[in-house]
Formats: sequence, structure tokens, C-alpha cells
Amino acid sequence: MKTKNDFLFSVIFACAAAVGLAAPARAQSDAGTTPAKQRKPAAKTHKVWTEDDLGTVRKPADIYADKEAAQTQAAAPAQNADATKQASDSKPDKPPKVAPLAHANSVDDADKKIAWEERDIQGQEETIARLQEELGQATPDRKEHLQQLIEQHKQTLEDVRKELAGLRAQRKQLEKPGAPNVTASAQPPQ
Repeated sequence: MKTKNDFLFSVIFACAAAVGLAAPARAQSDAGTTPAKQRKPAAKTHKVWTEDDLGTVRKPADIYADKEAAQTQAAAPAQNADATKQASDSKPDKPPKVAPLAHANSVDDADKKIAWEERDIQGQEETIARLQEELGQATPDRKEHLQQLIEQHKQTLEDVRKELAGLRAQRKQLEKPGAPNVTASAQPPQ
């Protein structure tokens, strides 16, 4: 029976050895793992945005603003055409607005405004003369600009002379005996 006992001993010994060797291995594997509470969360990966992803990020306000801008751009040429049409359809015989300087309230006021207009005419004439001198010595690309400036100043000069003539006529009316003296609070007709 010795052989049976020897065999049984060897099986028990083998099991004990297996359990004995497995215990330290198990202890090492348990020590390597920490409970779920103590574990650190995995690091988040960095998101790289592409143009395809940007459509999902847009807010409704951004989409609305883009639609409004597109509608405004589409309507701009139509509005410009309407404005041009209205400008061409306006009555040409409508009198132009008269500058407030062209309305005198008294003879003294008319004299002051006439003196102002005469200084303005003198300044415009001097400016036109200076621009014409520059025009003679200017480079070809600058000549067009100077010519436009001269035309603008000539138009302004013509307008100021018309105002001056109106002020002189008003002064004559105010000098007449029995002419109503217009107060400063009266508003000029427009």
C-alpha cells in the first residue's frame, strides 16, 4: 500500500505546491490593481476639428445671421436700381433747396451775410486759380483729379453767386420803407 500512499501523498503535495505557488502570484496581481475609486480616469484625446465638423458646431443665431447677410446682399442691387429710377423720375422743375445763409432777417443781417458770401467767392476764385496753376504742371495721372476739383469749385462758386444775388435782392426789399421786419424766430420757407 505504500505505493497507493505514496501516490496520494504526491498528489496532495502537488496540490499544496500548486496552491502555495499560486497564492503569491495572486497577491502580486491583486497588488497591481487598485479599486475603481482610486483609479485615474483615462486621459481624453485631443479633438482635431475639420471643416466637416464645423457645421455641427454652428449655432442657430449664426445660421440666421448668414441668411440675413445673404438676403441683404441680394437686395442691394435691386435697391440701387430703385433709387436710380426714383432719382431719374423726380420732377426737374422742382426748385432747389436754398441754403439758410441766403435768408436775411434784417438789413444788418443781410449786410453780414453779403460780406460772408463775398469772402467765400473770393476764396473760391483763389482756389480755382491755384488749382489751374497746378494743373499746368501736374503729371498726367493727377490732371484728371485736378480737373474734377476745378469743376467742383466752379459749381460751388456759381451757387455762392446765386446766393449773393438773392441776398442783395432781400436787402433791397428790407430797405424799402414799410417793409415788414422779419424776426429771427421766423423760419425760411423750404
